[in-house]
Amino acid sequence: MALFNNIIVPLDGSESSAHALPAARLMAGASGAKLTLVRCFPDIPDWQADASRGRRRGSMALAQHERIDAYLSGERLRLQRQGFILPVEIEAREGPAHEIIAGIADREPDSLIAMSTDGRGGLARLLSGSVASKVIGSVSNPAFVVRCNELDCPAVPQSFNNVIVPLDGSQPGESALRYAGALASDFGARITLVRAIPDSANFYAHAGWACVYGGPSFGYYDGHQLVQDAEALTGKYLSATARDLSERFPGTDIETVTAQQNPVRAILDVADRLENPMVVMATHGRRGLRRILLGSVADQVVRNSSVPTLLVKRGYGDPIAEQ
Repeated sequence: MALFNNIIVPLDGSESSAHALPAARLMAGASGAKLTLVRCFPDIPDWQADASRGRRRGSMALAQHERIDAYLSGERLRLQRQGFILPVEIEAREGPAHEIIAGIADREPDSLIAMSTDGRGGLARLLSGSVASKVIGSVSNPAFVVRCNELDCPAVPQSFNNVIVPLDGSQPGESALRYAGALASDFGARITLVRAIPDSANFYAHAGWACVYGGPSFGYYDGHQLVQDAEALTGKYLSATARDLSERFPGTDIETVTAQQNPVRAILDVADRLENPMVVMATHGRRGLRRILLGSVADQVVRNSSVPTLLVKRGYGDPIAEQ
């Protein structure tokens, strides 16, 4: 069964928002999904209409709809000329963009939302932009995010050779595993499971970490010994996870990495050394991350990495046993 049957691509007419199209095309080709190109325009207020001058609200909305429909049709034609043979639907809609996009996603639960982190109309800042935050916060669908702005717009590769999965040892953090395994199978890619642990300085500075890795909550403890214990526990956890993942997706090459560094830095360092990678991660992690959009690690990875990132909402896609 394919992961996705529909790839929803919100567009706003800018080049930066259209940067999501190559990534969406790549994911659609791997899963056999159709594309749905969406562009919304706000409700036309009554004060803009003036019947005495021939400006009726209905005719103004119709003209706007036709203009946007032409734009989306042009993007569809461009995809077809590039050799994309799967169905491409277009949605030119009047109304709040986040409500319309969420409605399309709710209508087809196996949809993926693909978007750029830079664009007009609310997509300019993924984490604080009204459209993106409301969409991702209101749907259970995963989101595939690519970075593009005026200064830096990294090219999307022709295929993905590596799938990076950051883990924190929690079951919610494992929500991404099913997606990572299926995508690795589709692309013939290698999976790298990454878990960051504190170094001895962090153990000394933050006593709470000691309890997490088997040390006392209070009193004296040996930070260096705790690092060794944490490495051993993490190695066993990653090995067991890799074994389960390989049983679910036979033939997939799986690497495990334990890093004594900041989780974001660990993910970015792994991405820097791998060819054509993508990151697949859950949007919540261990440390009480309650932000409706992203946890702090996912937040910083999206902001700082040039690597496309698939964000899986906590509790969905759990874990490997699902078919």
